[in-house]
Amino acid sequence: MISKEEIKKIAEIKIKELGGFFVDVKVNTANVITVFFDRMEGVQVEHCLAISKYVEEHFDREVEDYELTVCSAGLDNSFMVDEQYQKYIGKEVGVLLTNGKRKTGIILSYDDTLMLEVAKKKKGSRKEYIVEEVSILKEDIKETKLKINFK
Repeated sequence: MISKEEIKKIAEIKIKELGGFFVDVKVNTANVITVFFDRMEGVQVEHCLAISKYVEEHFDREVEDYELTVCSAGLDNSFMVDEQYQKYIGKEVGVLLTNGKRKTGIILSYDDTLMLEVAKKKKGSRKEYIVEEVSILKEDIKETKLKINFK
């Protein structure tokens, strides 16, 4: 069985060569391997094929007997690496905090702290909002997902 570390080490070389960043790798007990990556400019099928081919050149299918899938991190999945926060600066996200509270806002910046622009309803008003900046420490974030708006 191929280890996650071995796959990451090999896949990351090609991912960086294509201007992307490694997000995650999953390996199940049946040796089904899924590599997730992303690029600031977006992922195309050609990128997935190039990474898949590169990984397959380094592992013998006859010996290892594995199934490989290479794909983008996906718009509906939680953020797993810091680069995803950087990619989506200026976009709306939903954040679940470790204390169970939720925040929704637009990413202004991210380093070890996530800066969000959050709109709150003005007290006593149904339609007026107050916009404020909210700072969230990295360790206080349980999950972050991109908000997909179909407007």
